[in-house]
Amino acid sequence: MMGHPFLLSAAFAAFALAAAPASVGAQTQLPDGPGKAEVQKLCSTCHPADRGASVRLTRDGWQDVMTRMVGLGMKGTDEELNAVLEYMATHFKGEAAAPLNLNRATPVQLQSIAGLLRKESAVLIAHRTKAPCKTLDDLKGVAGLDFAKIEKRRDRLVCF
Repeated sequence: MMGHPFLLSAAFAAFALAAAPASVGAQTQLPDGPGKAEVQKLCSTCHPADRGASVRLTRDGWQDVMTRMVGLGMKGTDEELNAVLEYMATHFKGEAAAPLNLNRATPVQLQSIAGLLRKESAVLIAHRTKAPCKTLDDLKGVAGLDFAKIEKRRDRLVCF
């Protein structure tokens, strides 16, 4: 298997794929190219393979998604995982992301960028409806939210 950094980065990217709305992905065809077959094989075991077409991430972002997906059970050889990473980073490339405002982020953004679980993003959305955060530290005491995930991605997240 590949080194641990790949697995950590790859799972997060795959999570973004799983979190994207099915209706958006179902309307988008995957472009032809090296790695398409691997995307269809590995990703379609849990969700439509084209779901990632609605997400635009940097290469590091896709590596994070794939790491998360591997952690959630995606299985493939190192060659297949690398082919998926190259395909997604090539065809669904995003620029360096602007910081995500947690007071306005969608559930998909909270999951794919902030690294929260679905239930954690629901907790954050419910909390911000009553008390929007002014700083990230305002979220430390929110029950049901793993603040360590926010802390880990502090450079990509803001409250305003």
